[in-house]
Amino acid sequence: MKCIFLIIFCFISFIGYSQKNSLSVGANSDLLLESPAYDLYYGFQVKYGLKNRNYILGNVGYSTANITFIGADYGYDLINFSNIFKAYTNAGVGAEFYSEKWKQSGTRVKETYIPLNVQIGMELAIAKKLQIYTGYKAKYYIDEDVFDPNYLNFGARYKLR
Repeated sequence: MKCIFLIIFCFISFIGYSQKNSLSVGANSDLLLESPAYDLYYGFQVKYGLKNRNYILGNVGYSTANITFIGADYGYDLINFSNIFKAYTNAGVGAEFYSEKWKQSGTRVKETYIPLNVQIGMELAIAKKLQIYTGYKAKYYIDEDVFDPNYLNFGARYKLR
């Protein structure tokens, strides 16, 4: 019973604290800039502000390479000009779930990859609550020991509070 009370208290405290911080939702994309693939990742993103320049990002989506992904990043604004222009850096971890059915044999192939990623980019507020952003992202796949440095990240977010 004490454990349930403690969980409820922590949840209510978190809700009260979160009302003071910014929350944005939007669409994001990653484009692999290597030939011949040019894979496009697209999905939904949530940005939750922690303090003045710190925030957490959550991503979920799909790609043209039959990959479903989910991830979380920690971000820091390097430069912030009155919340109109920002230069930022992010680092995070994700999970990519590859699934494809081969036409010739009818076999379904499923793989899971764990990428670590770093990103640097810029964000521009085009309206009071609307931001667009672009950045350069590099991924390191832990299980495969592969470094994949050429991703262009771009998207738009709407600030809820």
